[in-house]
Amino acid sequence: MKGKLAIAMFGQKRLSREGGIEIVVKELCTRMTQNGYKVTCYNRSGHHVSGAEYDRKTEYEGICQKYVPTIEKKDLQL
Repeated sequence: MKGKLAIAMFGQKRLSREGGIEIVVKELCTRMTQNGYKVTCYNRSGHHVSGAEYDRKTEYEGICQKYVPTIEKKDLQL
């Protein structure tokens, strides 16, 4: 293989330490970028627990973050 892969991560809320999958994704993405991979995280939109200034942060330690609109609903009932 000639070059490093481009990696896309989907489904997490954001790169933070607030939950199980978020911790795993943050650790994996950080380590992959340190090894030269291009990593993009497609995060669910929503409010960050650390404050509004973190809501639309587009890069974190070399990881590109993009936000995907989500439905603000706790269940699937109409």
